[in-house]
Amino acid sequence: MQPSSRLHLSVLYQSTGMSDVDRFQILFDYCVGLTDPKHNKERFETAKPLIEQSNPVEVMFLVDALVNHFDDMETTKTVVTRLLNVVGHVLPTEVPIALTHISYIRRMMDENARIIAMLDRMKTNVTAVNKTPDAHNHWKEIQQGIRNLKPLTSHYVEKENLLFPIIERHIDRHGCLSLMWSIHDDVRHTIKQLENRMTEIPVDLLQFNTLIGRLFFDMRSMVLREERVLLPAMARLMDETMMQELSQEQFSESQVAAASVRLENGRIDLATGSPSAIQLIQIFNHLPVDITLIDRNDKVVYFNTPQHRIFPRSAAVVGRSVQNCHPPKSVDIVNRILAAFRTKERTSAEFRLQMKGLYILISYIALYDEHGSYNGTLEITQDITRLKTLEGERRLLDW
Repeated sequence: MQPSSRLHLSVLYQSTGMSDVDRFQILFDYCVGLTDPKHNKERFETAKPLIEQSNPVEVMFLVDALVNHFDDMETTKTVVTRLLNVVGHVLPTEVPIALTHISYIRRMMDENARIIAMLDRMKTNVTAVNKTPDAHNHWKEIQQGIRNLKPLTSHYVEKENLLFPIIERHIDRHGCLSLMWSIHDDVRHTIKQLENRMTEIPVDLLQFNTLIGRLFFDMRSMVLREERVLLPAMARLMDETMMQELSQEQFSESQVAAASVRLENGRIDLATGSPSAIQLIQIFNHLPVDITLIDRNDKVVYFNTPQHRIFPRSAAVVGRSVQNCHPPKSVDIVNRILAAFRTKERTSAEFRLQMKGLYILISYIALYDEHGSYNGTLEITQDITRLKTLEGERRLLDW
């Protein structure tokens, strides 16, 4: 446990007359037993007085330990859900005031309020179609509600690219973030499934209830996880200077201004020329591709800011492990690619996918130094939708 974490939990440990290791082990053993609640009653009786004294930091660390303990993310999700049901009554009901002064946190809270309000409105129509399955007007309202929810999932994208990297930088035990990201993916997938199933009305009620129930639970519980565990834990583990990183310009939707670049000796010798730092920024900003550079230690060291970036990046990702920049289900593939690059079994990898009406080409290219040692990876993402339609030649200017 990092020193700052130990400090924040010391009051709890002193009040129970046991060491932090004893306390944490009792709670952890109880949590592991939540895979089979019927046979976990004895552990619960032992853990119960400690649960009554628990707090968001301790819950965050327990989740981290559970993520690392279980190999299967679905099992982890089930256990953590049961844990939150047990400790919910001792968790704070409001986000710490100190955090509400940060514009990003206020926006998070506003978006959460909109999500809850939208789910509440949809619930009325869900109840109605269960009473009257052929009530077309209620089905139409549900369809519209799902369409309205979809843009709000950008809330999760911003967390993954801005909030998560900052937490990873300052809180060692951050396994809860991979769990959250997996639930984000669940929400996005469930919305897509509902859209596909609701093309014709009336919808199969059994399938619909399963999906809408899953969506309601995941989105509502995510608000709880954010506002009653993650944000309060951040308030106790991160100081004001760390928090201010959330207010810095992130360039997730804007370009780096060439004039803002700090110059060192004016120009950079690239052997084939000596452009200025300003010119380099302009070059990278105007390439028709997204670029992300990863060093030999799997840390993100640079990304460009083209006018229309396909995958969001924020300044907070610089210094972040590349594994943490991908959803949990993709990490094994990322590690396989990097391992192959290190041994030179492969020196490139390519993927193609369709997304939001675009045809996307993603290339990973291994980089090696003058001695042939692995020096990092370049990720290049390009929208090739228009390129696929090109035929023939164009040799003359047409404007």
